[in-house]
Amino acid sequence: MNLKILIAVYNDWSSLDILLAEINNNLKATKWSNYEVYIVNDASTLEVPSEIKKKVKIINLFNNIGSQGALSIGVKYIQDKDKDITHLLIMDSDGEDKPDDIIRLLDECNKNENNIVFAKRKKRKENFIFRIMHFIYKKVFKILIGKELDFGNFSCMTKNNLNKIVNINNLQTHYAASILRSKIPFSKIDCEKGFRIEGSSKLSFWKHFAHALMSLSVFVDLIAIKFFFISFLGIILSIISAFIIFLMKIYYSQMLLGLTSDILLSLAIILIVLFLVSLFSLIIFLNNKNLNYTSSNKSVDHLIESVDDLS
Repeated sequence: MNLKILIAVYNDWSSLDILLAEINNNLKATKWSNYEVYIVNDASTLEVPSEIKKKVKIINLFNNIGSQGALSIGVKYIQDKDKDITHLLIMDSDGEDKPDDIIRLLDECNKNENNIVFAKRKKRKENFIFRIMHFIYKKVFKILIGKELDFGNFSCMTKNNLNKIVNINNLQTHYAASILRSKIPFSKIDCEKGFRIEGSSKLSFWKHFAHALMSLSVFVDLIAIKFFFISFLGIILSIISAFIIFLMKIYYSQMLLGLTSDILLSLAIILIVLFLVSLFSLIIFLNNKNLNYTSSNKSVDHLIESVDDLS
């Protein structure tokens, strides 16, 4: 087995150093002991400690592009440069993806080589407000998309699936959502979320909110077409309502007591709004379809400043 582990890091070097030791403790006495760690340095402002440079291969990016973009670059770099890989494991650097679960993911991936295996969050450890907001987000996602997104970056795949995911256009937008959107088979195993190794999350509420929106943006064409049909149905109902009001004005004028003009004006405004919503929804849908037919740019060399091998 030739395992590669991919981790995106921004300044969190002290946590990474502890995580690397825990990964080694979990893998050194197993059949997965032949592994190599790739770190995508997302343009950190803190210098990479020399002791970490001795343990991993570091892909240094020119600019900070966020964890999802950094992981996408790492995935494409490994697929292009590392020809001996048999399995790829992706995880976060903060300790919330528990090293104890790595073997479980790898073994499950070995049993189901056609599947990408994700860690499903069995129990979350955030505060009550965050859990409520996350619950609302999951329900909104399920209503709009018709699918559940209950997993994150922590995952494992074979080389065959690695060759497939590099061609997904939205991989850099939201890794988990792009896999959900693709036709690539995947499975999940229950894993409890770990505790952060050091400090608190650097993601503010608004960054979490933006991350949630990015997951929805992967399905923007599906959302747009739903809004189009809902708006189109609303237009039909508005026209029918206006026609009924017009007939009532003719035959039952006393019942409306001079409200006909106000009602028709309100319906006209609603009709215009619904028409614009349906029009823009259709434009978004068609534009996104055109983008999906363009080939994914697999080359990431222009985004990488340098690559530090083990030294």
